[in-house]
Amino acid sequence: MNIVPAGLFRLIPGKIAAGIKDFIEHDAARFRNLLTMMENQIEYHFLLNDYYLRKAGIPEMPGGYSIDKIVLCPLLMDFGYKNLNNSNVFYDLPPAKPVAGQVADLINAIRFYYSYDLVVHPVKKGQLTLVKSKGDMNDKLFVILPFLGINTRNYDLPEIKALIDKYFAGYENDHDPADRYKKLEKKLGSVDATLEDLIFRLKEKKDPEYYSYIFAGIKLYPPLGFDPWPVNEPAELDKVKFLYSECVRKNIPVTVHCSDGGFKTSSEAVKLTDPARWGNILNNPSYRNLRVNFAHMGSRSDNSSDWLRTILSFAEKNKNVYTDFSCLTPEEADYENIREILTRDTDDHILFGSDFMINLLWSDSYAGYINNFINTEFLTPAQKTKLCNLNPEHFLFGGSVVVS
Repeated sequence: MNIVPAGLFRLIPGKIAAGIKDFIEHDAARFRNLLTMMENQIEYHFLLNDYYLRKAGIPEMPGGYSIDKIVLCPLLMDFGYKNLNNSNVFYDLPPAKPVAGQVADLINAIRFYYSYDLVVHPVKKGQLTLVKSKGDMNDKLFVILPFLGINTRNYDLPEIKALIDKYFAGYENDHDPADRYKKLEKKLGSVDATLEDLIFRLKEKKDPEYYSYIFAGIKLYPPLGFDPWPVNEPAELDKVKFLYSECVRKNIPVTVHCSDGGFKTSSEAVKLTDPARWGNILNNPSYRNLRVNFAHMGSRSDNSSDWLRTILSFAEKNKNVYTDFSCLTPEEADYENIREILTRDTDDHILFGSDFMINLLWSDSYAGYINNFINTEFLTPAQKTKLCNLNPEHFLFGGSVVVS
């Protein structure tokens, strides 16, 4: 695009030319920025983010409070097995992306982050190099608490039970939020995984809880075909009921995708994503303690607010309902919209979120995204503290966590 003659734009009608020029100068650059980050191996993602945040410098929160830790919650998506008709080809198995492969990648990336640091290369100008970390967890900026992606359609009920037993063993015995946090923190960077081991459960034969306390919660993604309440499918309904009951029993928070964007494979993606489908769940006394975060505030491509209104109506009646503004606030001015929905009934239910790294389509960097939140004048210091500290703490752990 750099070699397109400037005079060419004069041959195109004004608005079209302006749009193309704006894309080349801004959006195309951001797209390249996103691809640059994506092309790095997952083991480097956390390290690169840590390095560039420190390099940019994280400004203080209002009131002079410094940020010494940032909690990251990577959300895995359970792509599972696609129900495609491949009867006319030789390799007629449906394509698959088992979640176990993503789990192995993520676990090893977390271990890599806590084992190494990125520093400026002492000889090669403009390059970074890895050095062995000193081993002090307090020196690390990130506390990484991922969510396990589960699509109940990809498993039968015994398989779902096995997944819960594997990754959430012992959670029902946590006495308070601080107890849960300490156990998750203790496990950070200590687990080594391979796809072979996750499938054949080799390490679990020696330690049944080897993979427990890796995940802080569960991620659900309706556009891939997950139905939150499949009332006309008894077997599927039994599976989701079991999943919700286990999340209540074990105090596991749930984040569910809630916008009409994202990655879609189901022809009923919009119908399944509609937050109104959660009415039967949230009004059921059996699930009154289920903590649910509707990601992206129910945003719609047509700018309608009916999904957001549904979410907020849930939140007004249920203290365990949350929503986050991931991907919706790339600019400081975007927080004016957040301010509009913060009321006495809703301000305990809104969460800071970034949707990194997809948010690089609209933001220049994660550092810039955080700075916009800290610097915006549309939110008060008290509101900012709630959105990025107190509310996420209550969503993740069910209450306040006192960390010494």
